[in-house]
Amino acid sequence: MSNNITPKDIFKNSIFFIALISVTFFILFKDSSVSNILISLKSVNLFYIFIGIICMFIFIICEGINIRRMLKIFSYDISVFQGLKYSFVGFFFSSITPSASGGQPMQVYYMKRDNINISHSSLVLLMELASFQIVTVTIAVIGIIANLDFIMNLNYTMRILIFLGLLINLLILCFIILAIFSKKFTMKLAELFLRLISILKFIDVEKIRKQVKEQISQYQQGAILIIENKYIFIKVLLITIIQIGAMYSITFFVYKAFGLDDFSFFTVFLIQAILFISVSAIPLPGAVGTSEGSFLTLFKTLFPSSSLSSAMLLSRGISFYLFVIISGIVVASIRLLKSKSSIKCSKGSLTNEKII
Repeated sequence: MSNNITPKDIFKNSIFFIALISVTFFILFKDSSVSNILISLKSVNLFYIFIGIICMFIFIICEGINIRRMLKIFSYDISVFQGLKYSFVGFFFSSITPSASGGQPMQVYYMKRDNINISHSSLVLLMELASFQIVTVTIAVIGIIANLDFIMNLNYTMRILIFLGLLINLLILCFIILAIFSKKFTMKLAELFLRLISILKFIDVEKIRKQVKEQISQYQQGAILIIENKYIFIKVLLITIIQIGAMYSITFFVYKAFGLDDFSFFTVFLIQAILFISVSAIPLPGAVGTSEGSFLTLFKTLFPSSSLSSAMLLSRGISFYLFVIISGIVVASIRLLKSKSSIKCSKGSLTNEKII
């Protein structure tokens, strides 16, 4: 698991991320009245917006709790604030990198800086990912079954996006489970993959084979970890249900903020679950563009046309953009404190040398 994301990489990803947001909002709102959107936003009930923000903090806190709980299996007694730090780091780097590819490697990197063994942190994050996939896929399946007629009346592109998103996430979940519990299957799959890429002469297949074997070995350790600590994993699953539930609830509180009550909590909640699963596999930072467009398509029957765009801005603003900013500030603060600490250590070393 590579964690070599440099400040230059962060800068490039951030520029791409901002450009993507700019293009998205230009396309979505080029035919909309900005003044009407602002008027609509001014009329919302701030109490429900506040609850939505609290829900997103719960999302972050739950991941921190899960990381802390699983690290205790390896006798790491990290503080609550350290757990939150890893959660914010994961959220920020997942948000600004394609397919959320930077989140877990950077969490491993920051844990390594806190003297947590890479093999241990990798296993903890694998368990956390497995738990996340189980919960999101399960809720999405329930949502699709409960709203099948609604989905079948959507446009062709949206239907394809939903079922493709579900299929990809199901495959990811199946792969994680099989990779953890079936070494034979995983090795066969890996060998098939290696044979396919061996035709590309510029790829070092033996190096990749070694890396794959190491990863599979970690997965097998993960299986032992789950079997020996099944009650802890059940607790992790329960916390993940709260975590995902909090995030999916944000759209309902945005719905209530506009004074709407025609649809129930579970209707809004399950449609949000469908939205999440349909865009989560999109290889763009934060699924920017697809998430906004899909929101406008899926929720146009729940929100009045006059407040739909404003609702999308608030929902995505709370669940994504606001917390990209907050997590970015947290990451910057961590780096700043680390730099100051390094400078103090250097000065201390120089002082000691002078005394000697």
